Amino acid sequence: MAADFPVPDGFCVTTAVYHEFIISSEVQTTIESLELLEPDDSERITEMSAEIRSEIRQRDLPETVQTAIVNALKGLDASAYAVRSSATAEDLPTASFAGQHESFLAITEPETVLDRIRDCIASLFTDRAVAYRLQNDVSHDAVAMAIVVQEMVDPEIAGVLFTADPVSGNRHIASIDANYGLGDTVVAGEVSPDNVRVDQRTGDVLEYEIGEKSHALYTNREEEGTKAVDISSEDQESRTLSDTKLRELVELGTQVDKLLGGPQDIEWAFVDGDVILLQSRPITSLFPLPSPSPSPPPSLSPSRSSDDDRRHIYFCMGHQQAMPEAIPPLSVGLLQEMVNSSASRLRQTDEPIAVEAGHRIYVDLTPLLHNRLTRRVVLRILTSMSEPAARTIAELIEERQTPPPAGVADRLQTISRVVHTLPVAVSAAPRLVARFVRPFIRGPQDSERVYEVVESNGQQIAERVSQPRSQADQVRVIYEEIGLGTLATKIVSQSMPLFLAGAIAGSILERLYPNAEDDLDALGKGFDDEIATQINQRLGDLADLARQHPAVVDALESKAPLSEIEQVEGGENFVTAFDAFLDDFGHRSSSEIDFSRPRWKDNPAILFQTIRSTLAQSDHGEHREHLERLKQNAAQSAAALEARAGRGLGFIKKPIVRRLIRVYRGGIQLREYHKHGAAHFFAIAHDVFADAGETLAAEGRIDQSSDVWYLRKDELLAALEGETPLDVDFEQRQRTHDRFASMTAPPLLMSDGETPMVAADTKIAADALVGTPVSSGVVEGPARVVYDPSKESLEKGEILVAPSTDVGWTPLFQNAAGLVMDVGGQMTHGALVAREYGIPAVVSVSNATTDIQTGEWIRVDGKRGTVERLDREEQSPANEDLGDRE
Repeated sequence: MAADFPVPDGFCVTTAVYHEFIISSEVQTTIESLELLEPDDSERITEMSAEIRSEIRQRDLPETVQTAIVNALKGLDASAYAVRSSATAEDLPTASFAGQHESFLAITEPETVLDRIRDCIASLFTDRAVAYRLQNDVSHDAVAMAIVVQEMVDPEIAGVLFTADPVSGNRHIASIDANYGLGDTVVAGEVSPDNVRVDQRTGDVLEYEIGEKSHALYTNREEEGTKAVDISSEDQESRTLSDTKLRELVELGTQVDKLLGGPQDIEWAFVDGDVILLQSRPITSLFPLPSPSPSPPPSLSPSRSSDDDRRHIYFCMGHQQAMPEAIPPLSVGLLQEMVNSSASRLRQTDEPIAVEAGHRIYVDLTPLLHNRLTRRVVLRILTSMSEPAARTIAELIEERQTPPPAGVADRLQTISRVVHTLPVAVSAAPRLVARFVRPFIRGPQDSERVYEVVESNGQQIAERVSQPRSQADQVRVIYEEIGLGTLATKIVSQSMPLFLAGAIAGSILERLYPNAEDDLDALGKGFDDEIATQINQRLGDLADLARQHPAVVDALESKAPLSEIEQVEGGENFVTAFDAFLDDFGHRSSSEIDFSRPRWKDNPAILFQTIRSTLAQSDHGEHREHLERLKQNAAQSAAALEARAGRGLGFIKKPIVRRLIRVYRGGIQLREYHKHGAAHFFAIAHDVFADAGETLAAEGRIDQSSDVWYLRKDELLAALEGETPLDVDFEQRQRTHDRFASMTAPPLLMSDGETPMVAADTKIAADALVGTPVSSGVVEGPARVVYDPSKESLEKGEILVAPSTDVGWTPLFQNAAGLVMDVGGQMTHGALVAREYGIPAVVSVSNATTDIQTGEWIRVDGKRGTVERLDREEQSPANEDLGDRE
């Protein structure tokens, strides 16, 4: 109203009334006791909420308040009123509380208005409002209720306007729902309204879908309240909104959006032909925009818009790493700097390629998609990471011309960057090309030698970080090592070219033998030196070692600490072997690109879980026998392919195929080597940051050591050097992180907020889920949904359903009968390990962890890429063996 928007006249019964009404009563004690409830305790929430509402309704408003309200009603001089709840915790940027509280329309009598005001106060404690506050960590004692009393309007048309498309997330698209009469039919979902999508930049109507609009709600002029009226068939089939009205609504939304500082969910009405603003709240479900936003494109034409009218396309780094979860600010900043510093050396520009959105890192693919050659490379690599994302980008390029072909200015800038990058590329290229080509000429490099190099280089980088005495200097070295691209030059470059050579060799074999799927599948399994295999083999050896001493088994099953295990018979040998395992692999963890996650050496819980599970569900040496079978199958398949190559011009083709097989197997087993070496840096960075948190907490500069993860780089350095007091709202940052963590990160994100994704192209049953097939075979069994491998275990024969997996999940694969993941592709960790273990797997199954329930019987088809949810009653005896696979 203060901004001169067209708002119906009215007054506010402020929170002062609520406080006087509540605090002076015994109900305050009951309200305080709500804090002890759990969000899922629906029975107790219902019981206590009803008790509070009953107590409120039995009390009268103070006499002075009643008099003031009646006098204010006389001042409005309206024939009817709307009485609307407005809670202090309502319409927050992080939680809207939409529909949680009561509102009442077309109230005609002052006495009734007083009753409805009291009902509004009571509605602060509806079951759904109490549960919503518990879920969003909003204190019941901290909230209060105000009530807005307005002149009741009688609209011809009303509805809801979203100033950003709530489905796609596009901030330039307005979405409008409209029906005749009052807007409550739209808000309550009683009818299918007209839905319109409008481009707010141009005013163009992109889509107008006429809803069935079976009835409308109008003010009842004969008695208090509203009445439903059937809509004529002619009006049902007609548009409620003309283009003129649409333009008025879009303009209104733009102004409100600007005033309130973000996308809005607006209730509106047309009264006597004029638009009226009834309510506005933030849209809290939108995934955040990439930050920083892209710079305006270079232009040789002065007529070209200074805004970036070419939308940028970003791919989630977490999806590439099969770890789409939100990570705290300190981890976000370090990863962002790591990507940008490495890219800037090659691109000769400070424009960031890595941006932040929802506490995830997104990489800008746009510069690489302009050029046809680099576009093909990007789409091929992306297909191995996330086939749906690659398919979506291909569709965007073909159907929307997004991004458009490079213009003259783009080409000139690209040429300039290439020229400046040539010295860097030329100096590095010979070594990288030589490593890539060498396996094809001289055979694959010895994997043990490669392991020694990446391991040694990783440890050397970690040692450099730990050398400075002050924690501030150690933090600086972390960022210096990232900034110099040390990880790429010292570790990734040692094994990645060899791995890529193996991948290329495998691709050539697929082209040579398109009908030899089983043999090619077998070739990709059975590696002694593959990191994930080493981890599981060593854990299996530890279980076998424990089997030799019943006292060790008993201690493990009772979850005794290592210090107690060491005291029992055989315990010393077990602890020595376990310590040796941690020496080799203790720097690894799940989701290890999040530096805040403890490493196995800090929290070995998942390792003990795996050992206990192996003891209970596997026989002595079973893990070694399984690996030997895979190696034998690989050898037989290699022989079969060589035999096929020996036909015809075999004297030429057979040696080539033999070399391709060797290069493929020699390179593909190195898939985890670069990350294994880099993990030493990740682990020391975790230790330095965690120690800094302990120091700052001990000095009283932060409340708890874990707060350190919610600092930014400059804040951390300033705090360690004691330069200035920390002016950081840690609670707010924690709430923001928790909100982002609750959001599903889209694999693709546009610079305007759109989250494009095409439907899978596989024809399946209506109730089946579809994704990318990555490991062949069919298996049926009970699902086990796991979010944190350090806290949850897997029984033998269960099908693992996870948001993503990395090396930290490897121990769970020993018992898994199959794998289903929310994200991933052919070359992500889960897919590779599933193939290694010979279990069917489907990845990129959108929302698998929410659509599938633990214990639900499912069928995973790792060849078709489908996941079917089966009724247990329909299981045949043949399916009762949880490990049964085709």
